[in-house]
Amino acid sequence: MEKAENKEEKPIRQKFSLIKYFKQRIELLKNDKSLLELFFCHIILIILHYAEYRTSDIEYFWYLRASGCALISVLIFFFGRKGLAYGLFIFGCSLVYVNMFYNYATIFFMYIAIGANPKLKKATPFIYLVNVIVSFSMKHLNIIAFCIHIVYTIMFGIKLNYIYAVNKPSKLNLTDDEIRILKELQAGKMQKEIEFFSPQTVTAKLKSARERNMCETTQALLAKFELENQSE
Repeated sequence: MEKAENKEEKPIRQKFSLIKYFKQRIELLKNDKSLLELFFCHIILIILHYAEYRTSDIEYFWYLRASGCALISVLIFFFGRKGLAYGLFIFGCSLVYVNMFYNYATIFFMYIAIGANPKLKKATPFIYLVNVIVSFSMKHLNIIAFCIHIVYTIMFGIKLNYIYAVNKPSKLNLTDDEIRILKELQAGKMQKEIEFFSPQTVTAKLKSARERNMCETTQALLAKFELENQSE
């Protein structure tokens, strides 16, 4: 009898867990105003790209652009700032196959992706370069066109580094579970001494909080958390 009840309770728990997860993602997105605005911009662009296709005879691969915006929107919702980075990079590497060689939007997508997630800095330029080589070969463009694109890529990187710094979040964006964990650490407990989650869950949640708030270490995250609590 008890086993039958447990089987019935499991789907209910999973359902509530899924609802909690989606509520959590919505709350995190609402807490990051700029990311929320970017999310809706991409949703609006999907509609506009389709409307442009229906009302004009211009062939500009609307379905690729609309799909790219949809991908970015989904990744933003599920992975936040990191999702924006990966979405833009994938979109940029796809667009390079259909854009003319003097259209430099894909270069900016790559640099914005790196700014949103600095961990991409090492691999991203090489992957982008491979896509440029393949796409230019498919279009039968000459070496001069390729050199122009590469010089612009380098030049835009220098300009962006000269003018802008990586825009780290001014205020921590944390889930309720992450706040509970940080309060325990603030009280002097070690990660393995936190009882309401398993050690693996604590590690995973802290990693997610670090990445979302662009803190390299848990100590840096905790220091910022303590500073915010003092100012409140």
